Amino acid sequence: MAHTHSHDHEHAEEYGFCLQPQIEMKDVRCLNEERTGSCKLVLKTYRDRLHAIHDIGDEISTTHTLHLISQADGDPDLILYIPFSEAVSIKSVSIMGNGMNCPRSVKLYVNRDDIDFAAVEDLPPACEFDLVHPSHLEEEEGSSIDYPLRPAGPFQNVSSVTFYFPGNFGHEEGEEYVQTCISYIGLKGRGTAVKREAVNATYEKVAQIKDHKNPGAELMGRFGV
Repeated sequence: MAHTHSHDHEHAEEYGFCLQPQIEMKDVRCLNEERTGSCKLVLKTYRDRLHAIHDIGDEISTTHTLHLISQADGDPDLILYIPFSEAVSIKSVSIMGNGMNCPRSVKLYVNRDDIDFAAVEDLPPACEFDLVHPSHLEEEEGSSIDYPLRPAGPFQNVSSVTFYFPGNFGHEEGEEYVQTCISYIGLKGRGTAVKREAVNATYEKVAQIKDHKNPGAELMGRFGV
């Protein structure tokens, strides 16, 4: 099945609504971030995706650029854990970066609060796909892409989602060490009004078929490349 995506949230009804209000912001965390807590600042609404000031409850950042950046003296990989205050259904995600520092791909895990760099070596994700090359977005400043999550089954009744970003475009294309930089992550779907409970389940390492192809092919067609 081909992986499709849309620009600038043109299919808002299809993908549901912004899930930012359902995020349990105080419990969001990220492994290998350069500045502790910066991961919370990129979880904005679509309307605020380019804003320099972002209110996350009791915390307001006015002195730092609102980017999630990997540590300068380590690997460029990032693992971002996002819990929700209620069970949600996630239909799509949107990810914006900074040029070649943008993540090249992403793997998503659901209802796990124990994902670390050792776990991602063996644990199959619920979903994984490549991100569109930043050069395809240069003509539309501030534009973003909705990546629908497929298969849809694992993203129903979700209490948390973990993003694993293995490197970035600059790092993968042989440049000297490049920090991964993310400026915006948006999630769309629907809430259930069912309060989140601790996950108590036995997890199995079951091989899964990758359901996503490179989304760049369709976009290249749109730009006539």
